[in-house]
Amino acid sequence: RPPLRLRAVSCLCTGAGMLLADKYDLQEQLKLSLLQIEDKELNFFTQNCYTVGTQAALIAGFVFSAIVEARDMDDIGPGLKISWSVATVLSMIFELMTVVKAMQLSIMAPGLALRGPEGSMTRAVMVMRGEYKSLHRYFYAGLFFFHISAAVYAYILFEGDLYLPIPTVVLIALALAYLYIDYSFLETKLRLPAGSIPPQGGGRPRARQQRWDSRLWLASTLPSPVPESKCTRLR
Repeated sequence: RPPLRLRAVSCLCTGAGMLLADKYDLQEQLKLSLLQIEDKELNFFTQNCYTVGTQAALIAGFVFSAIVEARDMDDIGPGLKISWSVATVLSMIFELMTVVKAMQLSIMAPGLALRGPEGSMTRAVMVMRGEYKSLHRYFYAGLFFFHISAAVYAYILFEGDLYLPIPTVVLIALALAYLYIDYSFLETKLRLPAGSIPPQGGGRPRARQQRWDSRLWLASTLPSPVPESKCTRLR
């Protein structure tokens, strides 16, 4: 019969082993929960890329049709010609950049999350979160130049008259102002609380960045279980 001290140590090791098992079970559940949340966020950004890319392709098609079906501009001054062509081409370029970036993000990010090593899901979500803002900027830049192209074309349509296109230009300017104001109000209404917005770097507080890093990478930095071989020898 083993001594009393060895039996006490064996009981302590058994209890410690059960606590370790419960601890690592909770850690695995936490990893699974984080993975499920990141999967939903990745799907959210992917669907948004599909939507923005589709609308950008539609606007790019309109702009290309305007370039192809442009009327004869021999009687128009070179300044209006250059202004219209530059605004139209910039609109098409920005919208095509939006389509290409949306396609790349919707293909490469889920591919990294599915086939990459451990931690790839978190990396894919963080990249999508940052690149999605660039996607929005490209789309709205193309939309802005689309309106500028329409305003310049109004002057071309009236063969350079200074006053007749003014109502059309005013309507286009009001439409741009309404889009900006409406977007600002909507963004304010639907803005997330400050503490729930993941930091993107560039001016974010360092302590907040560290908190989010610890939340996102907790699953990948958890320690491996401690072997219980010594405890089993004492039983």
